[in-house]
Amino acid sequence: MEILKKKTVFSGHYKLNLVDLKTSNGQLIQREQFETPNSIAVLVHHQKEQKVILVRQFRLGPEKPLLEIVAGKIEEKDLDIEITAKREVLEEVGYKVDELELLHSFYPTPGPITEHMTLFYAKVSEKVSKGGGLESENEEIDVVEMDEADFLAYEFHDAKSLLAQKWFELNYRN
Repeated sequence: MEILKKKTVFSGHYKLNLVDLKTSNGQLIQREQFETPNSIAVLVHHQKEQKVILVRQFRLGPEKPLLEIVAGKIEEKDLDIEITAKREVLEEVGYKVDELELLHSFYPTPGPITEHMTLFYAKVSEKVSKGGGLESENEEIDVVEMDEADFLAYEFHDAKSLLAQKWFELNYRN
């Protein structure tokens, strides 16, 4: 496929693009592309207490709150995604990151969405604020500390948390 033209038809919190494509057999088609910022996700683990630190927040896609690992968008000012990951952990759950490990990067929904996500594992030991997100970003986040066994047994409904859970199971199961 070849992209012939891309036009932004809506620009708000996110962008919607109309894309003209030419298929390998010469057919002209049109598709919508949802343009979103790239993001980070962080599996936060308090090893000493044997807990995984999660967030519960309302998600517009499924129109309900979801329990998830920490995540956030990469902003234009963010030149170092490790700093972005540490900032999101502090903002959302209130922990200072002791160690950060890059796990993988991937496209969560590569069909219509541009977002590229980078997944990290963070070891934490010190809670320095209450977390809960930023009021300036209208975040309403509940911090949930879950025993490792409960984390492994929980039925998550988003891909990043499922990937993190599987990685944790393979690397930290007792």
